[in-house]
Amino acid sequence: MVNAPQMGIREFRDDLTKRVEAAHFREEPTVVTKNGEPRAVLVSYEWFQAQQRRTT
Repeated sequence: MVNAPQMGIREFRDDLTKRVEAAHFREEPTVVTKNGEPRAVLVSYEWFQAQQRRTT
């Protein structure tokens, strides 16, 4: 995930559909930043489910 694209909240909001498609079809996460600091990561639901199974 080190090479994941990073974008500010406003840019992310404007590009949301495109970023969701990238997460789902290409398994490409997106790091969402606020004032240049990472705040969240958009990942595919499949990846999220796999992580949930690993931790339970």
